[in-house]
Amino acid sequence: MENVTLNEAVEIFLLDVEKVRKRASGTVKLYSDYLKPFIKFCNYKEIKEIQQITQAFCSEFVRESFVKNSAYTSKNKILFFRHFFSWVFEHYDISGKNPFKKIVVAKPKPVPRHFWTVEECEKIIEAAKNAECKCWFALMAFAGLRREESRLLRMENLANGKISLIGKGGKAATLPVSSRLQTHIDRYLAIRGTEPGALFPWLSNLLKAKERFIKRAVEKSGIKNTGIAHFHRFRHSFASNLLRIGRNIKAVQILMRHENITLTLNIYGHLLPSDLEQVVEM
Repeated sequence: MENVTLNEAVEIFLLDVEKVRKRASGTVKLYSDYLKPFIKFCNYKEIKEIQQITQAFCSEFVRESFVKNSAYTSKNKILFFRHFFSWVFEHYDISGKNPFKKIVVAKPKPVPRHFWTVEECEKIIEAAKNAECKCWFALMAFAGLRREESRLLRMENLANGKISLIGKGGKAATLPVSSRLQTHIDRYLAIRGTEPGALFPWLSNLLKAKERFIKRAVEKSGIKNTGIAHFHRFRHSFASNLLRIGRNIKAVQILMRHENITLTLNIYGHLLPSDLEQVVEM
């Protein structure tokens, strides 16, 4: 059985990544950056050989070193260290198990999203810059469209009380138009007309929709709600307001076009009815 130092293993591993596997230099730098704090932590604990590194030690390293990392970054780092130690056990005559094999990062608790009530959404819409902005805001607030999905709509996307579009990830969707939203659309079309083309000619020519549009509208509306005013908050408000009046969570998932219902529950589950005595009544 070999006595392998961590420094030796790291040096050979990075050479293997760079030469044998012909990875890009950026990958080598990334791996090196991941390994530097681990080496420093080992030196601090006076650990020099691979055989001294245990699962408990790695857990301590993760707890102390990943504090400021997002769950996504922490997961990627742990996957890397699993890969690194798998490589070590494959290339050296060492007994034992991969010390990172069973280490996981706890998923962060979902943070409740701030939203505007239906009444607040209406006030913000009325305070919008012009007719195009009013209808644009309404599409986000009462159909759950994303900012650019609604801004780039064409007249052809509105037909028979439905909105057809190509959304995030290139996925096609057809969404129903509520009577409340239809009122806003009809009011705007009375000004715009119904000729084909961009639904919002002025907005569609903007390279980037400026956040100042929503911030100014919120300020003008007089709403003193907690949280930051941003376009995506309309989308959060759409789902939140549906759940607050008891709409089915599966239906909300479909309307929001979430990949699975777990995502919808993680974001909006706190808004579901919690009175179990009422729930069990049939």
